[in-house]
Amino acid sequence: MSPTCESFIRAVLASNWNSAFLNLNGLNMYEMLRAIAALDVLDRNDLWTQHAGFAGTVNMPRIEYAWSVVKNRSLPPTAPGDLSQTGQVNDARNFLASPSPLQFTSDLTGTMPGANPAASRLSEPDFAAAAGQIGAEVSAIMAVAQVEAGGRAGFADGRPIIRYELHIFHGRTGGIYDRTHPHLSQPTLAAGQRYHGGGQPTEWSLMFGAMILRDPAGCRRTSEAWQSASWGMFQVMGRNFRTVGWSSIGDFVHDMFQSEGNQLRAFLGYVRANHLSASIASHNWAHFARGYNGVGYAVNQYDQRIAAAYTRIISDRQTRHAIP
Repeated sequence: MSPTCESFIRAVLASNWNSAFLNLNGLNMYEMLRAIAALDVLDRNDLWTQHAGFAGTVNMPRIEYAWSVVKNRSLPPTAPGDLSQTGQVNDARNFLASPSPLQFTSDLTGTMPGANPAASRLSEPDFAAAAGQIGAEVSAIMAVAQVEAGGRAGFADGRPIIRYELHIFHGRTGGIYDRTHPHLSQPTLAAGQRYHGGGQPTEWSLMFGAMILRDPAGCRRTSEAWQSASWGMFQVMGRNFRTVGWSSIGDFVHDMFQSEGNQLRAFLGYVRANHLSASIASHNWAHFARGYNGVGYAVNQYDQRIAAAYTRIISDRQTRHAIP
């Protein structure tokens, strides 16, 4: 997303229509189409009620053409000015054939905590304390952390690692974005898989894109977006914030940005709430994986991966004469 495009979206979110139209006018056709498509339908309509007042300050026929392409998902029968000669009609045709969404790199709503490079990380004593709370081995807790975080820490570039789940957002919003924003909302887990790939930048782009959408009351969909992602080292779903010990999704997200210790706290809350302590303590990884990752755990071999991680970790700890 170019700086001009970001300024356009920020202006729309702030109802600053003069800035919105001036920045929209400065975009090339392909990014203009993607920028309009990124908006919530209610924001698009609010923007369009203002367009007549700016006809003399921007190339409104060009903007109207882009607007029609996004709204009707088809090329208008005629193109104004030099759009055909300059390749802009072809840009519109390519957009319709492959409507690649904008890539968001930051929170344009101003509601997300900022990156926290100083976030505290877990140490072995932290894992030991957690293991003691649920009557399990340190190696077992470490194995779960390793598999859930993919071998990484709970943070990347100062932000907690996340995975945005399109089917959860679909459920939280009644599926109203399946048609207008299919890269953010899909009815099933399988249907949403194609929109992942690219690591954390992609996951955060999806999150930020969902956050700018709004409900009929005018509120941004920040809560629904946050609840639709799994957070941190142990990938605890935001929708479980109350179950794992937080009073609000905002407090949960804030704490996920603060430390891996808070991410571990969320994991322990989930384990207790779902009666999974005994599964970890007895190394019944299939039962644990089913309770933690759902009935489809076997597809991703969560139980086998945790078992393998446990074997590696306990062997290493024994070699170092650490307590299992």
